[in-house]
Amino acid sequence: MLKGFRFHTKSCGKSGFSTMSGGRQSFREVAIPVPWGKIAAKEWGDTDGKPWLGIHGWLDNAGSFDLIAKDWPAGHKLVAIDYPGHGFSSHIPSGCSYHYMEGSAYVRRIAEYFGWDKFSLIGHSMGGGISSVYSALYPEQIESLIMIDLIRPVRRHDDEFISKARESIDGALKVEKKLKQTKVYPSYEDAFKRLYEGSLAMNGPDAVTERTARIILERGVRKSDCGEGWVFTRDLRHRNVGLYGLYQQNLQSITENIKCHHLLIKAQDFPHYESDEDVENTINTYRKNPLFQYRLVEGNHHLHLNTPEAVLPVILEFINRANL
Repeated sequence: MLKGFRFHTKSCGKSGFSTMSGGRQSFREVAIPVPWGKIAAKEWGDTDGKPWLGIHGWLDNAGSFDLIAKDWPAGHKLVAIDYPGHGFSSHIPSGCSYHYMEGSAYVRRIAEYFGWDKFSLIGHSMGGGISSVYSALYPEQIESLIMIDLIRPVRRHDDEFISKARESIDGALKVEKKLKQTKVYPSYEDAFKRLYEGSLAMNGPDAVTERTARIILERGVRKSDCGEGWVFTRDLRHRNVGLYGLYQQNLQSITENIKCHHLLIKAQDFPHYESDEDVENTINTYRKNPLFQYRLVEGNHHLHLNTPEAVLPVILEFINRANL
């Protein structure tokens, strides 16, 4: 059993869940069936509340929302998923690859499973981008959209079509070979060190704290099949460059078609992924929607996890002002 987990009840199916309390508010563990296995999730709040779907960032998991979800407003519930290939969710079948647009298919499956005709989305980084795409594809379903520290899905430039496609194909074959030899860490602390140091190397010296890294690790590792040591649960195929990119014309269509209440929270201490010109043009397009709000909040890329006290009030104000 993962360090820090204390499971009190356990069952299967839509209404079954495991409840855990480890210094954070109790939640319900959910398993959403899909043809290749399951999409795992954590559910907080009123069971009959207005639904929100939370989608975490690249190589994170549902634990990313722990510190804002515990104070989710009354009358609402938050279902934070482990995006396929992360956390406790199943990996997609062998020989397949992940693609950004598939995220909308996953969201659609989840909405149909729960019977949600109307719901809201909150996403961090990659999850924010996926949430924006779905909001544009199905505007009639989405009441509100909150994006945390991502302006839009990262653009692929026209002149990268050949090079990125080739890089993706070759990379997919290389990853397949790596998957045959899963790296096992002798102890939980060895796995923690790898995750913590990797996060700092990727996102800067203050990317995560030890506390928040341990939150991600709770769903980020499992006991190895042989029972000796720990392995990461994330699918290495997520590290590969996507075969298909989103180009400027695609992204323009997405940003123009978001019609719902829309909050974009940008971390003050973390750079943009794209040029200042692209960022400015995107925000100006969002502003054509009278329901759009932009908030610059002190913190780094994982500000919702590292400094939830700065982020949660902004979210609660947005929900209150929108009369959701």
